[in-house]
Amino acid sequence: MAVWTISAQEGTGGAHVAAELAAAAAVPLLDRRAITHVLHELEPMVGADDDLEARVGGRLNALALSMAIPIASPDAMSELHLRKTLPALGRAVLTRASCSPCVIYAPGAFAVLADCAAAVHVRLRAPLDWRIANYQREELVDRRCAEKRLRNDDHRKQAWVKSLYRLDLENTPLFSLVLDASRFSPDRLVDTLLAAAGVTAAPVC
Repeated sequence: MAVWTISAQEGTGGAHVAAELAAAAAVPLLDRRAITHVLHELEPMVGADDDLEARVGGRLNALALSMAIPIASPDAMSELHLRKTLPALGRAVLTRASCSPCVIYAPGAFAVLADCAAAVHVRLRAPLDWRIANYQREELVDRRCAEKRLRNDDHRKQAWVKSLYRLDLENTPLFSLVLDASRFSPDRLVDTLLAAAGVTAAPVC
């Protein structure tokens, strides 16, 4: 049985690689949107379409929360409760998902499933300039906009993992594989991830 967790810097094509890997291995893909929907079923405070990384890791949200806590704002107290329960909720969802082969595309999945013997934990990264150029091509934005979005996304993901799991997303020994997306085509990345789990690609019908 193979389970892949993929944590990717924005601009590396992580979502595409995760989807292609799931298709090649003929296993389900559990991405951040799917995870959020399951979390919503377990905890209604999680909106079905919430961007949890932005909600927990965003600078503005963190500042607003720190200002609201001293006055015991009900909203702040609810948000604190959610942040305390999110790690346990995430573990419940991802542990259940990892009972069968799957690809999990989420920045903190490697932390939740650190002790899962079947899991191959993957980190996709690339030089910032390469990611900026790639993001510009995909999103049709100028360089300044692309760089701002990438830096913000990097910060949010790092803050998310640190806040929930007390781990550094850039600590490469936490991953089974750390791959530079600028040096491999998407197909080559998929082949490498299949090989890392000892899986042969499913035949194309």
